[in-house]
Amino acid sequence: MKSFLLSVSIICLSAGAALAAVEPNYTPDKPPVTTPWYGSQSAAEQKADLDFIKGMRPHHAGALTMSDEYLNDKAASNTHLKQLAKGIKHNQQFEIGMLDRVEQLVGQPIKGEKEWRQIAERGLAQKQRFTRAPMPTGFGGGEVTERDVQFAKGMAVHHEAALVMAKEYLANPHATNKYLRLMCVEILTDQKMEIGFMNDMARKYKGDPDTVKVDMSMIHGMEGMDHGGHKVPAPKKVKTAPKSASKPMKHEGHDMGHH
Repeated sequence: MKSFLLSVSIICLSAGAALAAVEPNYTPDKPPVTTPWYGSQSAAEQKADLDFIKGMRPHHAGALTMSDEYLNDKAASNTHLKQLAKGIKHNQQFEIGMLDRVEQLVGQPIKGEKEWRQIAERGLAQKQRFTRAPMPTGFGGGEVTERDVQFAKGMAVHHEAALVMAKEYLANPHATNKYLRLMCVEILTDQKMEIGFMNDMARKYKGDPDTVKVDMSMIHGMEGMDHGGHKVPAPKKVKTAPKSASKPMKHEGHDMGHH
């Protein structure tokens, strides 16, 4: 009986995880079809969706160019961080397409005070045969160079800004689009994990990672947030052990705080 209950629990947990994913990975034995998502939407709810897209889409585009700059730099060395950069490009390019599709649907004029309409389209991953790139496992990948630390710290700051936008959308009473809400939950989950991974990789640097400076010109896509009135978080310090050995780092005139 105990083994049966355990099996049932595993099945339920697996089903819940599948339902929680806004775009589950492509499954070869399923047809490449999409499912329209409908919901009632007012002008205020439409604005909440479009404001979020206006900030997040260029921000995601910035992650692509940041990753490209890093991958094309001969000073980039660590293979795990390179794998992460490639995964960020792969995953966020797909998410840009998700945002574009929602914008296309919710951007249509609202005729009445509130109307029932298509607000998203699920199944884009199945239609495009998209499989999400996993985060690297372990903290190997060879030597961590100064350029590797710059990418890790710069992208961590970039991710923190995405977390701000996702949290603000979820806290907005007019942000009722379930598709975007699920997307925000995934952004919070995935990018928090990636931030932790990048901080751990930076700690592998042979020197003090807090002495490695990251110019704000290396962090792309923040201008999209300014249009939406979002506050970009200040860059934060990578914790080192012991704390007494840590040195404060200046970043574009700002003191680095602790994660």
